[in-house]
Amino acid sequence: MAAAFTLDLPRFMVLSSNDRNDYMGYSRGKEGHGYLAFVETQVVSPYAKFEVERADEDGLVHIRSCQNNKYWVRTKNVSITGNTAEQYWITSTAKKPENDQSKESCTLFKPITVDAATNTFRIMHVQSGCYLCLWPLDKGVFSRCVLANYKVFDDQKLDIFKTIDWNSLVILPKYLAFKGDNGQYLCLRQIERHPYLQFSTDDIGDPTVAFENFTTQDGTLRIKSSYNNQIWARPELDLGRFLRWR
Repeated sequence: MAAAFTLDLPRFMVLSSNDRNDYMGYSRGKEGHGYLAFVETQVVSPYAKFEVERADEDGLVHIRSCQNNKYWVRTKNVSITGNTAEQYWITSTAKKPENDQSKESCTLFKPITVDAATNTFRIMHVQSGCYLCLWPLDKGVFSRCVLANYKVFDDQKLDIFKTIDWNSLVILPKYLAFKGDNGQYLCLRQIERHPYLQFSTDDIGDPTVAFENFTTQDGTLRIKSSYNNQIWARPELDLGRFLRWR
């Protein structure tokens, strides 16, 4: 096995899975509450935000949910599948960090780099030596939870995750107005019978000044006019300071 290098995680992070474009959160229903699961469809979901706390020992961390303020911990529950090979899961349920590596309640984890260029890594639960792994099941709320039962890499590479720095995400208010360096607001204007954007009004109350933003699954923004409900797009022709709709 190749040498393992620990990864310097951002303080606030989002984790995406290796098989779909979804993000780690935790189950919030009565059944399975607190179980980590890849159930978030939006990278900017507050439930997908986790805080990394450095431990005293180099390379080890505690991780807690920023939504419920609980720490990740390895939790035994054989009743989910009835199989002892699938009995240890990661939950966001510990009230405080535990550094004692002799205890099953230890909340220490070790991030191990897979590919620094793509920010992919594995996570090992320190006390058990088991790797965290997305574990697809036909079990409703437990269908995409995180298992920590094995000390070997997963053949399907579902133990590989991608980290996204939360602070790199731009989270805008839903409704926006844009002001240019000429002191004018961006507004919708008809030019040669086509709708374009132009910084050409000083009236923020102009109904064509209001815009709405939509965040796609991967965090990309789309912006549309609240006036005509059309989305921004780059025009096919070079029209200088103008933007066109589509």
